[in-house]
Amino acid sequence: METFAEVHLRTDDRIKDYLEYPRRNYKQVACWDAFDELQRANAHALYANNAYSRIAFAEIALKHVAAEKGIVYGPRCFVTITPARFAFPLRDRLAPGRGLRSDLRCMSEAAHCKIHHLQQVARQAFGNLPFIGMVEVALFPNWSSSGWAVFDSVSWHCHLLAWGATQDELNGILQPLRERHASIKDGVTSVHVQEVPDDDLMRQFVYALKGPQKVYRTAFLRAVSRESELTGFDTRAWRIKKDWLRTGDRVRLLDVMAGRTLDGLLFGNREGTALARAIRDEALKPFRAWEQRQP
Repeated sequence: METFAEVHLRTDDRIKDYLEYPRRNYKQVACWDAFDELQRANAHALYANNAYSRIAFAEIALKHVAAEKGIVYGPRCFVTITPARFAFPLRDRLAPGRGLRSDLRCMSEAAHCKIHHLQQVARQAFGNLPFIGMVEVALFPNWSSSGWAVFDSVSWHCHLLAWGATQDELNGILQPLRERHASIKDGVTSVHVQEVPDDDLMRQFVYALKGPQKVYRTAFLRAVSRESELTGFDTRAWRIKKDWLRTGDRVRLLDVMAGRTLDGLLFGNREGTALARAIRDEALKPFRAWEQRQP
């Protein structure tokens, strides 16, 4: 949690400095709603853009997860689901003016994605197997589900902590989901399953609770290995490389996530549904107390 809080607060400081003290070469602004959500006074509303909301929410969620017997005794796996169906173009780069670019992001398909559809896809795939997880957004510069593009894409995906099945069993359960949904990148599975050891449980789950931190760049590697060289634009030669988000790109994602709340991004299945409800109830206590004080 110390690292989690440090990273989010440092990011929050940089974003606020970028927005409150714009320099000549700063290319992005955020809509007023997104800017307002950043303020510490609004942390009680659990906005996904608010760093203080993220930190408080993560502390509550970790406490409840650590007390869930099914998760503690395992077996458990960390699952990432990234269907190309929930990746949308972000055509804001060519707009003349920072304000218009922000408006285009707020009105984009990415900003209005119905994330409950993604949550339902995950629930249907897992059947009777319990999990708890979060929906997150990722930025893919100059890439789309069709390959290289002049615009960027935003991919809504989810990170899940599942229990009650081994890695091999879970891979078998989720195989129909892999076959039905392609990933944004050819050759990369839309469902990744990883076993979670006892000493790595908290670190894995806190990863699911983080805000967007990385950008996913696609690089063309002509030589994939010493034995296999690829020529032309063979899609297998494109590899995804992660890098830290620059502050301007973080501001772009503020517009995409404006209005989203952490209690809405959190979801579960079976016993995970009750666990998610308990986390929401505790995390929303400050907001409900604030509502009662309103005239």
